[in-house]
Amino acid sequence: MNTNIKQAEILKFLCLGLSYVFSFAYVNMIMANFKPVQLTIYITCLSIVAVIWLELTMAQQRLLGRFIPSKIQVFEARFWEAILVLLCINTHFGQLRELTLFFIHMVVIYMALCGTGHLLSDRSSCLMPFDLINGMFRIPFRNYFARILSVTDSVRYHREAVSITASLSDGGSASGEAVSSRIGDPSGEQRPRSVFGVIVVLCIIGLIFIMAVENLARVDSRFEHFFISIDSFFSSVSVSLTLIKFIVSIPIGAYLFGLFQGGVRLPVAKEKEYHGKLIESSARFRFMPDALFSVVILIFLLVYLIFFISQAEYMFSAFAGILPEAFTASEYAVSGFHELINVVLINFVLLSLVRIFGSQENRLIRILSIILMAASMLFSTISASKIILYMSRFGYTSSRTLGLWGTAVVFAGSLLAIVHLVFRKRTFTPWLLLSAGSYVAMNFLCYPWIG
Repeated sequence: MNTNIKQAEILKFLCLGLSYVFSFAYVNMIMANFKPVQLTIYITCLSIVAVIWLELTMAQQRLLGRFIPSKIQVFEARFWEAILVLLCINTHFGQLRELTLFFIHMVVIYMALCGTGHLLSDRSSCLMPFDLINGMFRIPFRNYFARILSVTDSVRYHREAVSITASLSDGGSASGEAVSSRIGDPSGEQRPRSVFGVIVVLCIIGLIFIMAVENLARVDSRFEHFFISIDSFFSSVSVSLTLIKFIVSIPIGAYLFGLFQGGVRLPVAKEKEYHGKLIESSARFRFMPDALFSVVILIFLLVYLIFFISQAEYMFSAFAGILPEAFTASEYAVSGFHELINVVLINFVLLSLVRIFGSQENRLIRILSIILMAASMLFSTISASKIILYMSRFGYTSSRTLGLWGTAVVFAGSLLAIVHLVFRKRTFTPWLLLSAGSYVAMNFLCYPWIG
């Protein structure tokens, strides 16, 4: 084996060890009864281990020459690593913890896909749902037994290296010296290894270590108390419970190792092949007449125009800080808020249908789509004004802050959709990064001050 393969093998076994440690710690987090602060520290440490695990996997890929990420791919991987750690720290605030924990699990999967290059596109795209399905099912389950295969592959590589070394040594002393220098033994002879001898030497070293610790404990009482506390901790651990946790962690570790190591074992070109086939087959879906789509969008816009005209005084009063008659602030904020956001989401679905089943070159459809997204921006702005009026009178809560964040996200999505339609720019990646970053910022900046 050459140097790169040897280093990749070392990284692979480090990841293999991490899979057992990480999965056991994950199961212990679920089964243990931690206090909020302890849980935050625990899950943050787990996130740092996951980041290290991904970095080792990415280094292994580079050593094997299976994936060389571009600058944008490296940036996205680093971005999601930072988001993962910050989301784990966010659990300390105790707000929307269930939603944050869900995001944490999704970020781990997506982070692994970005780092190993197994996205359908060369970066984050509107195919993200398919990427997550690929990361949740295909990659980990196809490599579910990767831990066993990794060991057998290493044994096979080692045997091949030994056989090559032996054959070259039989061919002449010069070649034998070259091979021996490659494997790191300047004498040209392999040192005899005995498993029993290794165990005996390690036992002797262990006894010497214990003696050293006992002598140091006699010198410093604080040092003695430290090791006594460690001993009492391990003595209090239930062997049966630990065994149960380890057994439960085995399938979880196999899944996670399959996700990370599957990024190395599976060729990156496969996702690009799927993406190419998807692009090729997309022409078959453009069977809707352009005139029919134009009429459909016009009908939606006409309904929205009638709605704006009929409800103008009621809908826009929040901009002036005025409550409509017969409405309290809470009733006004709740009334229509979710419905307006739902309309914006419906507009996104309609736009997606137009882009999938209609022509992307029709100028009229593109203009109507821009107007549709402008209406979405207006809907989200009205929703934001309603909830801001509510918050100005009754203060902040986690649900109100989340609602305001949601309106900002859909507003940004509508604006970036217009940029995409006008300038033909790829705007999904900045929208996704903005959404994730703003969610984390909302937790850090707002939730510590919410009562």
